Amino acid sequence: MSLSRLGVPLPSAFPAEGRGREQRPERSAVLDRGTGGEIHPVAPGGCGFSPTPWPWLWGSPKPRGGAVARLAAAARRGDTAAVGSGASAPGRWAAVAAATVMLGLAGRVAAVPPASPDAEEIRRHTFFLGSDACEGRAPGSPGSRKAAAYIAAELARNGIAPLGEAGGYFQPVPMHGSIPLAASQFLLITPCGTASLAVGEDVLLHTSGHQTLLAQPVPVTFAGYGITAPEYDYNDYAGLDVRGRVVAVLEGEPPSRDPTFFGGALPTLHATLESKRRNALARGALGCLLIPDATWGEGTTWAEWQREYAFEHISLEYSVPNSLFAVLAPRAVTTLFCGLETKLAALGQARGNHTVRALELRASVRFRGRFRERDFLGRNVIARLPGSDPLLGRAAVVVAAHYDHLGVGPPVGGRRIYNGVVDNAMGVAVVLEVARALAALPDRPRRSIVFLFTDGEERGLLGASHYTNRPPVPLPLAAAMINVDGVPHQGPFTDVVGLGGELSTLGVTLRRVATGMGLTMSDVPSASLRPDLYRRSDQMAFAEAGIPAIQLCGGVGGAHLADSEMAREMARWGREIYHSPADNLTQPLDFETAAHYARLVLAYVVAVANDPTEPRWRDDSPYGLVQRQERRERR
Repeated sequence: MSLSRLGVPLPSAFPAEGRGREQRPERSAVLDRGTGGEIHPVAPGGCGFSPTPWPWLWGSPKPRGGAVARLAAAARRGDTAAVGSGASAPGRWAAVAAATVMLGLAGRVAAVPPASPDAEEIRRHTFFLGSDACEGRAPGSPGSRKAAAYIAAELARNGIAPLGEAGGYFQPVPMHGSIPLAASQFLLITPCGTASLAVGEDVLLHTSGHQTLLAQPVPVTFAGYGITAPEYDYNDYAGLDVRGRVVAVLEGEPPSRDPTFFGGALPTLHATLESKRRNALARGALGCLLIPDATWGEGTTWAEWQREYAFEHISLEYSVPNSLFAVLAPRAVTTLFCGLETKLAALGQARGNHTVRALELRASVRFRGRFRERDFLGRNVIARLPGSDPLLGRAAVVVAAHYDHLGVGPPVGGRRIYNGVVDNAMGVAVVLEVARALAALPDRPRRSIVFLFTDGEERGLLGASHYTNRPPVPLPLAAAMINVDGVPHQGPFTDVVGLGGELSTLGVTLRRVATGMGLTMSDVPSASLRPDLYRRSDQMAFAEAGIPAIQLCGGVGGAHLADSEMAREMARWGREIYHSPADNLTQPLDFETAAHYARLVLAYVVAVANDPTEPRWRDDSPYGLVQRQERRERR
């Protein structure tokens, strides 16, 4: 799932020839050796849909002799220029498929019955994608190109047609990467003097790049939690004019045990950093500083904050520029309140009794960043299995899994590669097996199936967002999106969670399928609840485009553990392994359980694709407006 906080990445993520630049660098094209050509930034707009968007693979000669070995070796390297880029003929992918079969790319190719997801195949895919050879699959890295080439080769091997650009499997995703350099200057100016904060130590950049510049000192106003929530009759900005200022805000939201006030014990969307950032900008603020709970020794530790921000900041090349949003270390918060120490001490208590009040601080902030930046192409991998129904087959069910992860980062336990095995090499492996099983069915589903493997999910759902911005299949023809991100791997499960299932009729269909397989439906475990849970993976990009979307997760019911034990084990995994180098191939991985989950995904995809009634948002869902408008237009 996506990182909630990004910034201060390692310089090792960049090409050796990259140089530090001042704000507003000249952004020259970067040679992408995976595609064999230069990158030209892509402007938004257009859908990339052609009258004949689904070319087939058949009709090209099979490679012979040394050609097979060369193609297989190229696929192992991720050398898409050698095996065929988006501009290559579809026959090149058939050649890669033959090489994969004949030489056993990344392990043996198991013979399995048609339409039966197989544990050994899931293991094979996982051990390739989660290996150190793929280097954590960070966008724009050699390991990412290897992973994308592997996925495309597997799709071709199973005869599933490419749906990328120019007859290939890849959809280029224009991205921009940024790393703040040590020469960046972040100054806090207070009555006690001017303090220079070290980026990465005293302050973390939630946004990065030249648009974060504050060339002159800007006064800072403390604005409580930075929340405006009329539904709770709550407004931290009441009586405040923050135009032309930087606002400092608390992490989280007012604590509550009353479910009618900020959801009681459950967090709401108002607590998210993005909500705070947007609210501040809407009121004319020039930037935002976050005061974390770690200031009072609570919540996420500062070391954990630093690790989450220790990666390259990546955005879509054409995305709207961001203003400064930074997270202050506890010691920097003390500096910010210099001369107001009693106010800071009182603030610690006020957080718990709803007496937080806005405050004009005696501080100003100036930020002049230096960044190492690059423009590059990520890539989605896309394929299509045509539906059997002449009418319903025009529409498609999108089955997605993100294949990117964090790459190389700060060492933990002596390891620097964040392999992302459960998040999300296993998810990709499951979708590849579902794709193989569907292609082998004698009677294909009525609707078409689009298999989408996205890049840049961990950096903010970049690949999924680009897909919905430039869809190879018009969005009105996308009936639903089913997302696989995180696969049950700790032993047999007895229940399933459909994240977002309550928002649309997709939840009803999932319950029917799960019941038929002897599984129960569960709510999200309370320990995993957070305000932006549904927004943290690729389903959100589709939901915002009006397409009913759901994420399939295993629940806390275990056939080998009590529910409470399973819940504790899942919580431990989240604390100790998630987004760390420990999410690697040495952890216990139950591939039979993963195969059982894949069979659930397969049955669910078939049920949604065969349902004569199109999935729809519920009337009270915030995402249904676009879908209802499109229906009116079609009528």
